[in-house]
Amino acid sequence: MYQTNMAESTQNVDKQSEGSSVSETINKQGWLSKRSRLSKRWDKRWCCLRKNELTYGLTAENQEKVVLLEGCEMSDCNIDKKQFAFRIKPSGGRRVYFFSADSEQEQQEWLQAICFAKASGNMGDGSQACTIQ
Repeated sequence: MYQTNMAESTQNVDKQSEGSSVSETINKQGWLSKRSRLSKRWDKRWCCLRKNELTYGLTAENQEKVVLLEGCEMSDCNIDKKQFAFRIKPSGGRRVYFFSADSEQEQQEWLQAICFAKASGNMGDGSQACTIQ
């Protein structure tokens, strides 16, 4: 089990959207491998964590898929011999999303950032401790 205090997270970065005057907070972004639900293949996807949503797609400009993090379950996992995999199961849903990072440090950074986003979405101030199963 992994536990962190949300006040310790420093993952927030303010980014100005190109072509937009609205500034939005990106908690974390980067490449992760994602397991396809149907083919079970692992493909690289650009992932971006904003507020309590994880978006992903083929490129940074093309992120058409959204995983809602409010009330989700998440944990590291052992699937398809992927060493740094983790799972996210949105609240009330049947679908489980599997992602894999390139290193243990990157995996832990993503889990901490997702945990922070989940807590901020639920609590408003992100001051609560978060537990990853």
